[in-house]
Amino acid sequence: MQKGLVSIIMGVHNEKEEHLRLAIKSIFQQSYQDIELIIIDDASNEDCKFVLDCLCERKKSVTIVHNEANLGLTKSLNIGIKLAKGEFVARMDADDFSVSNRIEKQVDYFNSHQDIDLIGTGVVSFGDRHIYMSPAFGLSNKDAKVMLFFSSTLCHPSVMIRKDFLDWHHLSYDEKVLKAQDYDLWERSSVYGNLAVMKDVLLYYRIHANQITSKKNKEQVAAADVIRKRRLGRLGITPSDREYLCHELLSSGVDATVTMTEMESWVNKILKGNEEKHLVDSNCLRNNMKTRLLFYKLRNKKMIRWEDLSLLINVFISRLKIKVKLAKHKRIIRQLGIN
Repeated sequence: MQKGLVSIIMGVHNEKEEHLRLAIKSIFQQSYQDIELIIIDDASNEDCKFVLDCLCERKKSVTIVHNEANLGLTKSLNIGIKLAKGEFVARMDADDFSVSNRIEKQVDYFNSHQDIDLIGTGVVSFGDRHIYMSPAFGLSNKDAKVMLFFSSTLCHPSVMIRKDFLDWHHLSYDEKVLKAQDYDLWERSSVYGNLAVMKDVLLYYRIHANQITSKKNKEQVAAADVIRKRRLGRLGITPSDREYLCHELLSSGVDATVTMTEMESWVNKILKGNEEKHLVDSNCLRNNMKTRLLFYKLRNKKMIRWEDLSLLINVFISRLKIKVKLAKHKRIIRQLGIN
């Protein structure tokens, strides 16, 4: 392991040339120079292979592995981790864009937060019709671990991990998990170490049609359900179908058949389970659940209480700040010409 070196792992499979060029260019233009780029070409077509080879020709810091057969992202990323020589392992997708000081800021964060093992960054997602900022930014380890009850929390291509943390705990992507492999790894990692999400927006995440097909979305949701239930299991809870419906409604959705009594009962069951198992910080969990219950009430047109108003005002102010930041990043995306 080489101290200070960052091993950036990128999986590639038949990417559009213009997207691939921008993604790789954003790595070559990093202000932090002590990096190696490991590209796992997962049996792409000849055109994609040619572009890769041309872009990385004579680059001593680049290693390209051409899989003879299509292995899928999970196995490809594990190949990259095994090849990584760096103190840190970073992820990057072949159609996203890292800002020029992304790696520098993440290394600085690790150096000033010795207790953190995995970090994600703020992310702006963009596509032909949509642009939005992930609400999961600036999260402490305590808040990030609570969020894992509901979602991946860390945006996959923005993540950097301490390599010795992975090695010490024998952690890698589970090759049986073909969808939500990142969520699976973060959830397992959270049992052994600490994770956080930086405030800085350091990655622009491309959304395109191939990511949101109905079939892929169903597979992704099914995989995430398994992980969410496993995390609940760490509290000693095996939810019934009705209870898991309540859990899903704490994230999103409308269901007139579910009563507030059922929702509050489910929340109390989670809080009690955590009091017994001490999996996450109890105050952070309680505050998170309070906010989720408030949004459930608003979506389902339930009556809110007077004591909910101050929380509602704080949430509104937070959303307003996100909108202001998003306007700035819309301009940056246009200036960079990455849309």
